[in-house]
Amino acid sequence: MKEEVIGANCPVNDKQVNEIVVRMIAMQVVFVGLAALYFQNPLISGLLLIDFGLRAFGMGQWSPLRYAAQKTVTHFQLGYKATNEAPKRFAATIGFFVITIFTALLLFQFFVSASIVGGILLLFASLEAGFGICVGCILYQKLSSWGFIKVSL
Repeated sequence: MKEEVIGANCPVNDKQVNEIVVRMIAMQVVFVGLAALYFQNPLISGLLLIDFGLRAFGMGQWSPLRYAAQKTVTHFQLGYKATNEAPKRFAATIGFFVITIFTALLLFQFFVSASIVGGILLLFASLEAGFGICVGCILYQKLSSWGFIKVSL
């Protein structure tokens, strides 16, 4: 396969995902993340850590949040809106590292720092869930246009 850098348009690989499912997952992240913050519980954030890891590293079919989101979208017949997978997966990878830091901060009882990191995660997840604004995808686009990310087609 030929590798090339894609610039101005949204970088793509050959896979598509349902944006409605992605936004539903983001909404679930907000709710679970709020619970982790409210209870200051690293076990709750650990569940998010596992889920982010599954989605970020190519095992999304095992993600409980993705499963629940797909079932919800199917049950309520919310439809299908195709979007490129690569930026969403990149965003999930960033989320994985952020939730790792958040969980570690909770584990070591650095609650103020955990609240800041968790708040940032919740802000970005809320933007995705409520408005379809994927901050990780925007970062992906910029890095790709600058040549830092190569996408194979």
